[in-house]
Amino acid sequence: MLSLFMYTNFFSLSEVPFSIAPNPKYFFMSDRHREALDHLTYGLGGAHSKSTHSSHGGFVLLTGEVGTGKTTLSRCLMETLPENTQLAFILNPTLSSQELLATICDQLKIRYRKTGATLKTLTDKISEKLLKNYANEMDTLLIVDEAQHLQPEVLEQLRLLTNLETNTKKLLQVILIGQPELQQLLQRRDLRQLAQRITARYHLLPLNKQEVALYIKHRLSVADCHRALFNAGAIAKIHQLSQGIPRLINLICHRALMNAYNNNDAVVNKKTIVDAAVQALGDEFLPTVWWQKRSVQIVLLASMLIVVLSTGYFLGQETQIENTTNNTLKKPLITDQNKDEKGVSTKQVEPQIIINVDEHSENLEKPFKAQIKDKILVDEPLSANEKEVKTVEYKVEAVEGVSDDLLARFQDAIIETRSETKNTAQDVNKKTTTEVDNIQSLTQMPQWVQDGIPTLHFEQHIYATDGQGWVHVNGRDRYEGDQITEDVVLDEILPQQVILTYRGEIFSLPALTNW
Repeated sequence: MLSLFMYTNFFSLSEVPFSIAPNPKYFFMSDRHREALDHLTYGLGGAHSKSTHSSHGGFVLLTGEVGTGKTTLSRCLMETLPENTQLAFILNPTLSSQELLATICDQLKIRYRKTGATLKTLTDKISEKLLKNYANEMDTLLIVDEAQHLQPEVLEQLRLLTNLETNTKKLLQVILIGQPELQQLLQRRDLRQLAQRITARYHLLPLNKQEVALYIKHRLSVADCHRALFNAGAIAKIHQLSQGIPRLINLICHRALMNAYNNNDAVVNKKTIVDAAVQALGDEFLPTVWWQKRSVQIVLLASMLIVVLSTGYFLGQETQIENTTNNTLKKPLITDQNKDEKGVSTKQVEPQIIINVDEHSENLEKPFKAQIKDKILVDEPLSANEKEVKTVEYKVEAVEGVSDDLLARFQDAIIETRSETKNTAQDVNKKTTTEVDNIQSLTQMPQWVQDGIPTLHFEQHIYATDGQGWVHVNGRDRYEGDQITEDVVLDEILPQQVILTYRGEIFSLPALTNW
């Protein structure tokens, strides 16, 4: 407690700004939260008078990933309710049907016998209360938080409560707040009647990078701090590690401010954020070792491939020259015994072999013409106009003492080396069109793979040619190489599909698929 007090004084804060408690005072009204609040208000029909309820009522659904601010949003909604609204708020929905009805009675201050109360008795009591509120021009609202834990039979009991209505409006309005699993729960066939009564639904997404910066600034200003405590690099790292989820942002920022205070740093930097994330969020957010990063692995693999291809290319060159030289040296020397009567010199002359490997070396002085064949020409000196060097195609010729099989292997190596060196490092680790076409879809995979794949809900699909595309799956942004679940890895994002790996099995899914 003393350290917190000193940490707030050190940064000139009136109170701790990054608490995870759902305090409406610190609520940050982002565009997404404002839109969610508008959906809730629309679903309730305004809750101001009888006439405004004529076309609304029933159920309103608000979902979002853990920590996105659903509960805080519901508290803000409660603060805006008019005085003629009676509210029942249930935080723990892990109840049976009878326990739920009893809890609603307690919230609405309905008297009933605690012992021997049946479903019928509790339902009748609630119905009487709803009719009484309507006669007194009062609205009745029920908010159920963590609604993904409700049993199907309990949800059906809630639907039956909303059957009580007049010709113009429902007498009970229900807001269900929960995690994305709630959407899947309501897709059950036995709950289709309830799903049809949902008048408004909204899925709350995490904050983007710009909203994260505004969120941090807002909470600091509420705590009476009007200077930047986090630099640009720190904010970018917070967005990356928290994925834009407000609760995780609070945990990271709170721990980062404590570490900065202990280090006597007036401004939080990127390194402090990384350390704070490890301390606050656990091993899942440990920074990746540099050699484990995918980009580094691609560069290393490309470099190794280039080295191997280059080595093979030059070895092929040296072998070609060596074989030709050996073949030449086996030929008999031409002798010149000062010159006979025909003017032919018989003096011993060392044979010269001239091999051109550079088509631009036209200025080289060459005393003799040369050809790479199975004989040597040293009989005619070049004239001034003939001092040109012809480009030599590397073609392996038959050499005495060397098998045809070995010569054929050298020739294949030269051809293969030339074609492979045209590939660039950018092509490394990228699947060709044929390879992608050969990847089976999830529906074609073995049954154990299909049964083992967890729930996958793709809401957004952004493809980028530079490999920086992303998908929004199960409420979070994921990039190539990220783990979606413990066993499912996102390998690659293509224009109309994604490539995934599950326990070593590679498969594809179309974009924006719900599995």
